[in-house]
Amino acid sequence: MSKTSIVFLAASAVVVGSLLNYLRNDQALEVPKIDEEYWGTGERPAQEDKTVRKFVLNVSDDVLADLNYRLERTRFPDNFHGVQWEYGFGLDYMKELVTYWKDGFDWRKQEALLNSFDHYKTKIDGLDLHFIHVKPKLKPGQSSKPLLLAHGWPGSFFEFYKVIPVLTDPLAHNGTEEDIFEVIVPSIPGFGFSQPASKPGLEDSATAVLYLKLMDRLGFDAYYVQGGDHGSVIVSVMAMLNPKVVRGIHLNMYTGNTETSFLVKLLVGSVFPSLIGMSEEDYQKVYPLWDRFLWILSETGYLHMQATRPHTIGHALVDSPVGMAAHILEKYASWTNPTFSHLPDGGLEKHFTKDELLTTVMIYWVSGTVVSTLRLYRETISARKFPIISAAHAIPIDIPSAIADYPHELFHTPEPWCHDRLRNLLQYTTMPRGGHFAALEVPDLFSQDIRDFARKAEAFWRRQSQD
Repeated sequence: MSKTSIVFLAASAVVVGSLLNYLRNDQALEVPKIDEEYWGTGERPAQEDKTVRKFVLNVSDDVLADLNYRLERTRFPDNFHGVQWEYGFGLDYMKELVTYWKDGFDWRKQEALLNSFDHYKTKIDGLDLHFIHVKPKLKPGQSSKPLLLAHGWPGSFFEFYKVIPVLTDPLAHNGTEEDIFEVIVPSIPGFGFSQPASKPGLEDSATAVLYLKLMDRLGFDAYYVQGGDHGSVIVSVMAMLNPKVVRGIHLNMYTGNTETSFLVKLLVGSVFPSLIGMSEEDYQKVYPLWDRFLWILSETGYLHMQATRPHTIGHALVDSPVGMAAHILEKYASWTNPTFSHLPDGGLEKHFTKDELLTTVMIYWVSGTVVSTLRLYRETISARKFPIISAAHAIPIDIPSAIADYPHELFHTPEPWCHDRLRNLLQYTTMPRGGHFAALEVPDLFSQDIRDFARKAEAFWRRQSQD
């Protein structure tokens, strides 16, 4: 293809992209209506119990004894000589992890750690929703900002155990009175200790509705939200549905890349990156497209299984703690730094301790919820729900927003490409390190970015009130 042809194609793509953006922005996109659903068993009662109840983790000795019985009888697969994690979870490290799980891991110690935070349950639309709620100890004259933290898969409320103390007690963690938060961390229905739905259809947008109801029940009429993975979609839907209560949205995985104009930008950027606001650093993260495509393809086999036949693999995972650990923790390796696949531990212990890894798995095991977590993908990607999720990726958000871009996140979106959707993007941080599980991996960077954003958002609202 001649240089003239390339220039013509690129220029045409710019024109088409500009037209698509104009048509999209010129037409008011309607917020989709999400039907009220009752997710519990039986019929919706005339009056729902709105009690908020204290919840304490206390796994029975029988469950732990059964786990140990299964671990003692683990059947390990064979392996190629010299292969570590290139084909999936490394065999040598799994044997090491299982030995520690049986002989060194102390669940009661980790259970006490988890119980050091205040846990609660409350029934919303038929489901017992579990959440952590940590209130800061305020002195006279001090105030705090409510903040909801939303996890995804294969995470849980435990992802945030390092950042909760930093956010709720900033004076003890290099912060100021301006940085005090009151933190709420719900478990997605069907994750951890939140009850699974009794019928199909509960996905990210329905979870957003439940979270909005939860925050209302707790008495909050203005608060911040933060999310990554599924959590990023959940909090985006919350902001889309009720921007009057969501004061600011912070994302550590941007999910607004489903528009046609995004594909146009990718095409133009491959030839003339500066034409569409792409820096040299952006270019290195996005191209060559074929290499990025192959890597994403290699990382999303789980997604296809869970979005089509989650119950098939679910039979294996719910019966085998080692199988469950392999399925979950393989992502904690490859989504944190994929270049470590040649290492015996896949790089896992460069970022996490064995106790942190096994506590993550144990939350799935002792709650018996692994199958319902897999179903989230089928529900969210189903044809019935896809228009709602597409709207969450496309409808502009006008409240203050922030993106923390970690170098080893699955997707990278250059900052200029985010402004069409996030119209008040006050902060875009290119992080020096970190991956998909940022709150657990780099809690210092994660917490500070939220602090910085909240300060900017508060200043934004002060200016708005003065206008």
